[in-house]
Amino acid sequence: MNARSDRYRDETRLDLALAAFAQAKRAGLASVRVPRVAEAAGVSTRTFNNYFASKEQAIAWLGGRHAGGIAVALAERPAGEPIGTSLVEAVLSQYRPPQVEGLPPEFLRDFRALVADEPALQGEYLRAMAAAERDLGDVIEKRVPSLGTLRARVLAGVVFGAERAAVRYWMQARAGRLVDVVREALEPALAGWEQTP
Repeated sequence: MNARSDRYRDETRLDLALAAFAQAKRAGLASVRVPRVAEAAGVSTRTFNNYFASKEQAIAWLGGRHAGGIAVALAERPAGEPIGTSLVEAVLSQYRPPQVEGLPPEFLRDFRALVADEPALQGEYLRAMAAAERDLGDVIEKRVPSLGTLRARVLAGVVFGAERAAVRYWMQARAGRLVDVVREALEPALAGWEQTP
């Protein structure tokens, strides 16, 4: 495949997922119909089925895309930076403009609220997060090979657990800026991980 067709596939997948998310956010997951999602994205129902097995998978893919941005951001951090610092900054980069390309403002808040309200989404969300966590563990291990696979994956789990707890807390308390609450959760959780590449 060439770069143009890869870009088209990525854009089509994103358009479908965003259309499903918008419909679920507006009227609830039960009201989402795949033909309407496909129509909103300007493609056929068959095309939707080529990309996603269900509306739940389409919506959960957006959460995995956001989480996957952390691994990408970590890979771009300065080589000599301590891994704990790099991870904090990689996560926080997902909360600052321009955030993950293609996702609407306030996406994470609205997405987490939808997942919390719709139990049918939770299994697909957990699958998407497991893939993102594995990818982050792989990048951590590349940056700090001395950690080994197990410790790198544990560290990835710590990152996602702290972020998830921070977002849930912020959604309940609505105190301060979300990015500050995420930092407050991450820094102590990662304080012991001082290795440098």
